[in-house]
Amino acid sequence: MSPEKEEGLVINLDDCLIRQSSLIPTEILDAPITIIGAGAIGSWTSLMLHKMGMTDTTIFDFDDVEVENMNSQFYSLRNIGSPKTSSLKNNIINFTGIEPKINNSRFEAIPENTKILISAVDNMATRKQAWNLAKNNKNLGLFIDPRMAIEFALMYAIDPNSEKDIQTYENTLYSDAESVQERCTAKSTVYTANLLAAQVCKVVKDYLLGNPYVRILQWDIANNVMKSYPNKVNKKRK
Repeated sequence: MSPEKEEGLVINLDDCLIRQSSLIPTEILDAPITIIGAGAIGSWTSLMLHKMGMTDTTIFDFDDVEVENMNSQFYSLRNIGSPKTSSLKNNIINFTGIEPKINNSRFEAIPENTKILISAVDNMATRKQAWNLAKNNKNLGLFIDPRMAIEFALMYAIDPNSEKDIQTYENTLYSDAESVQERCTAKSTVYTANLLAAQVCKVVKDYLLGNPYVRILQWDIANNVMKSYPNKVNKKRK
């Protein structure tokens, strides 16, 4: 059905989510989530979170959609040349009926009341900036840092108020100069981005329900080898 035919059609969100309602209850769907970055990981994570029914999201990115983004990011050809945030917002509305909040500028502060911060960025400098704002932030419950190469995925789900988690995570914050620089033809694939985005969304669901969630994920997708380290939680997070 085209967007024109959908205009004026009233759809109950609960009806759209009926097939997941016993797994993802509606009472967690208004948790405030902030996503930094609307690239390969961020754009698909944003789509999946809204497909799950999350209704209180804020997306940061200051880039425009470029032709080389077409292979691995949630944009159409008509989005090329437009800001990623506004393009992603419209795409999410068309696919889910839910309108995210967007910010077409550099990330400099965590929006008030954010419970989960997802750092879907492509450089260590911005990642460190996000972490410095998240660390010891009493309002924030979870900091998720997904990273990817063309066929490798890495994810950290960190309690920013846990000294043990802080120490573990800060050992991973090397500089951009120290990072592996992939050649331009071996940077990203849509399946790696989607596999990792799905893991991020699973962590969000588990965290909000107070279930054990994956704290560290290492996934060698090229060789089909995954290692994950879950934590144990009993208290419901909301």
